[in-house]
Amino acid sequence: MKPVALMVVAIALSAGTVASAQTRQTTPTPRPPLTERVFISVNGLFQGGSNDFSVSQTIRENAENGTFNTSYAVGSGPGFDVSGGVLVWRNLVVGVGVTRFSESTTTAITASVPHPFFFNQPRSVTGEFSGTREELAVHVQLRGVFAINRRIQVAVFGGPSFFQIDQSIVDDFEYTESYPFDTAAYSRAVSSTQSESAVGINVGGDVGYFFTPQVGVGVTMQYSGATAQMAVPGGTADVEAGGAQIGVGLRLRF
Repeated sequence: MKPVALMVVAIALSAGTVASAQTRQTTPTPRPPLTERVFISVNGLFQGGSNDFSVSQTIRENAENGTFNTSYAVGSGPGFDVSGGVLVWRNLVVGVGVTRFSESTTTAITASVPHPFFFNQPRSVTGEFSGTREELAVHVQLRGVFAINRRIQVAVFGGPSFFQIDQSIVDDFEYTESYPFDTAAYSRAVSSTQSESAVGINVGGDVGYFFTPQVGVGVTMQYSGATAQMAVPGGTADVEAGGAQIGVGLRLRF
C-alpha cells in the first residue's frame, strides 16, 4: 500500500502545482496607467484609392449644339500628417490633427464640335490636361489611448473632419481647323483652380513603440473623407476628398 499512497500524494502535489501555474498564467497583468498628458504624432502618409469624377456639358457653336466632356483622374499619392492631444480623463484624449495631400491629376477631354458648313456632321476633338489636386484637412479627434506595457501604446480615434479642396478645373478648350473643316485638332485647355470646403469624418487606429519614456515610432491607419459641391462649367459636380491612409512616423509623449 505504501507505493500507492506515495503515488496519490505525488499526483495531488502535481495537480496543485499545475493549478497554481494555470492560476498564475490566467491572472491578467495589469496595464501600466497613463502617466503622460500630452501626445504628439508626426507621419509621412500614403493615401490610397481614387477620387475620380467627370463633367459633361453642352456647347453651342456654328448654330448647333455640341458636347464637351472632361474626366478627372485623381489617384493615390503621398501626404503628411501631424496631430496632438491632451489627456482629459483616464484614457481619454482630446486632440486635433492636420493632414495635407497633394497630387497631379490628368484630365481627359473629349468634345464633339459642330461643322461650320453642315449640320449633323460634328468633328471629334480629344486631348489631355495636367492639373493638380490639393487637400488640407483638420481633424477633431476623441482618442482612447492605452499603454499595453512600458514601451507599446495603442490608440483608437474618430471625429469630424474639415476639408479644404483645391482642384484644377478645365473651363474651356481651344482647337485648330482648316478648310474644308472636316476635322478639328485639340490645341490646349483653358483652366482655373476651384476651391471648396466640406465637412466629413475621420476614424482610425495607431500603434506606437517607445525607445525611451518620451520618444518612439509608430504606425497609423485611418480613413478620412468628405464630399464637396464644386463649381464647374455648366453647373456643379460632386468632388470626393480623402480616403484610406497609412502612415509611419515619430511619436512623442510628455
